[in-house]
Amino acid sequence: MRISEVSRRYSRALYDSAKENKTAELVLSELKMLEQAIASDKSIAEFIKSPVVPSNEKITVLKNSLTAKVSPELAHFVLLLAENSRLNLLTEIAKGFEEITDEGNGVVRGLVRSAAALSAESRKKIEETVTKVTKKKVILSFTEDAKLLGGMVAQVGGWTFDDSLDSHLIRLGEDLKRRAN
Repeated sequence: MRISEVSRRYSRALYDSAKENKTAELVLSELKMLEQAIASDKSIAEFIKSPVVPSNEKITVLKNSLTAKVSPELAHFVLLLAENSRLNLLTEIAKGFEEITDEGNGVVRGLVRSAAALSAESRKKIEETVTKVTKKKVILSFTEDAKLLGGMVAQVGGWTFDDSLDSHLIRLGEDLKRRAN
Protein backbone atom coordinates (compact mmCIF):
# COMPACT_ATOMS: atom_id res chain seq x y z
CA MET A 1 0.00 0.00 0.00
CA ARG A 2 1.31 3.41 -0.97
CA ILE A 3 1.03 6.00 1.78
CA SER A 4 0.35 9.60 0.76
CA GLU A 5 2.46 12.44 2.14
CA VAL A 6 -0.55 13.81 4.05
CA SER A 7 -1.13 10.42 5.72
CA ARG A 8 2.57 10.13 6.51
CA ARG A 9 2.51 13.52 8.25
CA TYR A 10 -0.50 12.56 10.34
CA SER A 11 1.20 9.23 11.18
CA ARG A 12 4.37 11.02 12.27
CA ALA A 13 2.45 13.54 14.40
CA LEU A 14 0.50 10.77 16.14
CA TYR A 15 3.67 8.72 16.65
CA ASP A 16 5.60 11.67 18.10
CA SER A 17 2.76 12.36 20.54
CA ALA A 18 2.39 8.69 21.49
CA LYS A 19 6.14 8.24 21.92
CA GLU A 20 6.32 11.30 24.18
CA ASN A 21 3.48 9.85 26.27
CA LYS A 22 5.01 6.34 26.12
CA THR A 23 1.83 4.95 24.55
CA ALA A 24 3.04 4.09 21.04
CA GLU A 25 2.37 0.34 21.38
CA LEU A 26 -1.08 0.94 22.88
CA VAL A 27 -2.00 3.41 20.15
CA LEU A 28 -0.76 0.98 17.47
CA SER A 29 -2.91 -1.86 18.82
CA GLU A 30 -5.93 0.46 19.11
CA LEU A 31 -5.40 1.74 15.57
CA LYS A 32 -5.32 -1.83 14.26
CA MET A 33 -8.46 -2.69 16.24
CA LEU A 34 -10.25 0.41 14.90
CA GLU A 35 -9.11 -0.28 11.35
CA GLN A 36 -10.33 -3.89 11.61
CA ALA A 37 -13.71 -2.79 13.01
CA ILE A 38 -14.17 -0.40 10.09
CA ALA A 39 -13.08 -3.00 7.53
CA SER A 40 -15.37 -5.69 8.95
CA ASP A 41 -18.54 -3.57 8.85
CA LYS A 42 -19.46 -2.12 5.47
CA SER A 43 -21.96 0.35 6.93
CA ILE A 44 -19.34 1.84 9.26
CA ALA A 45 -16.84 2.11 6.39
CA GLU A 46 -19.40 3.85 4.19
CA PHE A 47 -20.39 6.24 7.00
CA ILE A 48 -16.78 7.21 7.71
CA LYS A 49 -15.75 7.61 4.07
CA SER A 50 -18.93 9.31 2.87
CA PRO A 51 -18.46 12.90 1.71
CA VAL A 52 -22.23 13.39 2.06
CA VAL A 53 -22.29 12.89 5.85
CA PRO A 54 -21.37 16.21 7.52
CA SER A 55 -18.26 16.31 9.70
CA ASN A 56 -20.22 17.41 12.78
CA GLU A 57 -22.45 14.30 12.49
CA LYS A 58 -19.37 12.06 12.21
CA ILE A 59 -17.80 13.79 15.21
CA THR A 60 -20.92 13.22 17.34
CA VAL A 61 -21.10 9.52 16.43
CA LEU A 62 -17.35 9.05 16.95
CA LYS A 63 -17.38 10.79 20.35
CA ASN A 64 -20.11 8.45 21.54
CA SER A 65 -18.45 5.37 20.03
CA LEU A 66 -14.78 5.89 20.86
CA THR A 67 -14.73 7.54 24.27
CA ALA A 68 -14.92 4.34 26.33
CA LYS A 69 -13.20 2.04 23.84
CA VAL A 70 -9.86 3.69 23.01
CA SER A 71 -7.30 5.85 24.76
CA PRO A 72 -8.08 9.56 25.01
CA GLU A 73 -5.06 10.23 22.78
CA LEU A 74 -6.40 8.15 19.88
CA ALA A 75 -9.97 9.37 20.38
CA HIS A 76 -8.75 12.98 20.14
CA PHE A 77 -6.74 12.14 17.03
CA VAL A 78 -9.67 10.46 15.26
CA LEU A 79 -11.91 13.41 16.12
CA LEU A 80 -9.26 15.73 14.67
CA LEU A 81 -9.33 13.68 11.47
CA ALA A 82 -13.13 14.01 11.39
CA GLU A 83 -12.94 17.77 11.90
CA ASN A 84 -10.49 18.05 8.99
CA SER A 85 -12.50 15.66 6.77
CA ARG A 86 -9.58 13.21 6.72
CA LEU A 87 -11.20 10.06 8.13
CA ASN A 88 -10.83 8.43 4.72
CA LEU A 89 -7.06 8.39 5.37
CA LEU A 90 -7.33 6.29 8.53
CA THR A 91 -6.10 3.05 6.89
CA GLU A 92 -3.06 4.79 5.37
CA ILE A 93 -2.33 6.57 8.65
CA ALA A 94 -2.51 3.26 10.56
CA LYS A 95 -0.08 1.66 8.10
CA GLY A 96 2.27 4.66 8.31
CA PHE A 97 2.10 4.59 12.12
CA GLU A 98 2.98 0.89 12.11
CA GLU A 99 5.97 1.51 9.81
CA ILE A 100 7.26 4.37 11.98
CA THR A 101 6.78 2.31 15.17
CA ASP A 102 8.58 -0.67 13.63
CA GLU A 103 11.44 1.55 12.50
CA GLY A 104 11.74 3.03 16.00
CA ASN A 105 11.83 -0.46 17.52
CA GLY A 106 14.27 -1.91 14.97
CA VAL A 107 11.60 -4.24 13.58
CA VAL A 108 11.08 -5.30 9.98
CA ARG A 109 7.99 -7.11 8.70
CA GLY A 110 7.77 -9.57 5.87
CA LEU A 111 5.74 -12.17 4.06
CA VAL A 112 6.68 -15.79 3.47
CA ARG A 113 4.86 -17.60 0.66
CA SER A 114 5.22 -21.37 0.59
CA ALA A 115 3.86 -24.18 -1.54
CA ALA A 116 2.62 -26.05 1.55
CA ALA A 117 1.87 -25.10 5.14
CA LEU A 118 5.02 -24.72 7.22
CA SER A 119 5.42 -26.27 10.66
CA ALA A 120 5.98 -24.08 13.70
CA GLU A 121 9.59 -25.29 13.82
CA SER A 122 10.19 -24.34 10.17
CA ARG A 123 8.64 -20.93 10.73
CA LYS A 124 10.89 -20.32 13.72
CA LYS A 125 14.01 -21.34 11.75
CA ILE A 126 13.06 -19.02 8.89
CA GLU A 127 12.55 -16.11 11.30
CA GLU A 128 15.92 -16.80 12.94
CA THR A 129 17.70 -16.94 9.57
CA VAL A 130 16.10 -13.73 8.31
CA THR A 131 16.87 -12.03 11.63
CA LYS A 132 20.57 -12.93 11.26
CA VAL A 133 20.72 -11.61 7.69
CA THR A 134 18.81 -8.36 8.30
CA LYS A 135 20.21 -7.80 11.80
CA LYS A 136 16.74 -6.66 12.90
CA LYS A 137 13.88 -8.21 14.80
CA VAL A 138 11.67 -9.84 12.18
CA ILE A 139 7.91 -10.32 12.22
CA LEU A 140 6.79 -12.62 9.43
CA SER A 141 3.37 -13.47 8.05
CA PHE A 142 3.03 -16.87 6.44
CA THR A 143 0.74 -17.84 3.58
CA GLU A 144 0.35 -20.72 1.17
CA ASP A 145 0.75 -19.96 -2.53
CA ALA A 146 -0.65 -22.52 -4.96
CA LYS A 147 1.41 -20.95 -7.79
CA LEU A 148 4.64 -22.21 -6.20
CA LEU A 149 5.59 -25.73 -7.26
CA GLY A 150 7.61 -26.23 -4.10
CA GLY A 151 9.75 -24.39 -1.59
CA MET A 152 9.16 -20.84 -0.41
CA VAL A 153 9.80 -17.15 -1.09
CA ALA A 154 10.30 -14.64 1.73
CA GLN A 155 10.01 -10.90 1.12
CA VAL A 156 11.29 -8.84 4.03
CA GLY A 157 11.91 -5.13 3.70
CA GLY A 158 14.08 -4.75 0.60
CA TRP A 159 15.24 -8.37 0.74
CA THR A 160 13.87 -11.34 -1.20
CA PHE A 161 14.88 -14.83 -0.15
CA ASP A 162 13.85 -17.19 -2.96
CA ASP A 163 14.17 -20.89 -2.18
CA SER A 164 11.37 -21.99 -4.48
CA LEU A 165 11.52 -24.93 -6.86
CA ASP A 166 11.00 -22.47 -9.73
CA SER A 167 14.18 -20.55 -8.89
CA HIS A 168 16.15 -23.78 -8.47
CA LEU A 169 15.02 -24.97 -11.91
CA ILE A 170 15.95 -21.63 -13.48
CA ARG A 171 19.43 -21.76 -11.92
CA LEU A 172 19.85 -25.37 -13.03
CA GLY A 173 18.88 -24.44 -16.60
CA GLU A 174 21.33 -21.52 -16.61
CA ASP A 175 24.08 -23.76 -15.26
CA LEU A 176 23.43 -26.38 -17.96
CA LYS A 177 23.55 -23.69 -20.68
CA ARG A 178 26.91 -22.41 -19.38
CA ARG A 179 28.36 -25.90 -19.31
CA ALA A 180 27.08 -26.66 -22.84
CA ASN A 181 28.86 -23.60 -24.29
